[in-house]
Amino acid sequence: MPTIKMSLAEVMARPITAAERAQLAALARLPDSAIDFSDQEEITPAKIAAGHYVVTRRGGARVGAGRPSLGKQRKMVRLSPKAIRRIEAFARKEKLPHFSAAIEALALR
Repeated sequence: MPTIKMSLAEVMARPITAAERAQLAALARLPDSAIDFSDQEEITPAKIAAGHYVVTRRGGARVGAGRPSLGKQRKMVRLSPKAIRRIEAFARKEKLPHFSAAIEALALR
């Protein structure tokens, strides 16, 4: 069989011919024992570790995906309305971005 070189885009763009469809059907009917893998190089753990092959996995979170951790803990605190107003006033006066920043600034004083 002659070797034909094409880009993936070219292969995906052209339709499968009737002859190619018949050839694929004939290959699909072959049992695994009839396929010759003698020219296929053996993939070993040593070759993977050396970087000759890359093992890819599907699914799961990507490395580094998502928001980075701020190293802070979430706590629920019940405050009186008067305390809330005083903390909000402090945040406005100090030009702090949010309520949590005001509480943290007050705690570290």
